[in-house]
Amino acid sequence: MERPALVYLLIVLGISILARVRAHLDRKPGWKSFFGFLFAVEVTFIALLLGALIFFGCLQIFLRNFLHSGVIWADPLMRHIVLWLGCLGGVMATARIRHISIDVFTRLLSGPLQNVRDKIIYLVTAAASSVLGLAALKLVVDEREFGEKTFLNMDVWVLQAILPVAFFLITYRSLVNFLLGRKAKPIDWEETSRNTQADV
Repeated sequence: MERPALVYLLIVLGISILARVRAHLDRKPGWKSFFGFLFAVEVTFIALLLGALIFFGCLQIFLRNFLHSGVIWADPLMRHIVLWLGCLGGVMATARIRHISIDVFTRLLSGPLQNVRDKIIYLVTAAASSVLGLAALKLVVDEREFGEKTFLNMDVWVLQAILPVAFFLITYRSLVNFLLGRKAKPIDWEETSRNTQADV
């Protein structure tokens, strides 16, 4: 990639504009329901990936233990599914503000200070993920030049493309959280347990 600084600035500028538009539309009822639909599609896709991972894992175990064979391309497929699940899980965690965090000062800070803390976290997350996204993009471009193949003669760079996409989506959603002033709702484990028992 030539001129990485220029590419980085253009990408960050584009993501910032999209985040600003998204934050503006989020306040309109019609668009809010549309974004909720997109989130449901995302959850469904992740569920399908997880289902595929479980299916191929069980299939491989069955074939190896009972038929002493296996699907040759199943193992690399499952490795890439795990990669996609990890990336998309991080993107979803950003949307739901469920990052892994150390909230030592959460109970010690007052309301206004907590808001400042949250905004700082969003900005730092956006900055870090944007830099990682650019590095991942360079990795994918380099991998494309190498032309390495994986299972079913598929290009490796196609499967690795989820890396920059995920990091840039995390950047985008962190900026949306910043612009909307979102705050994570603490997990009420007792309420979660009651809801689970009620569903059963």
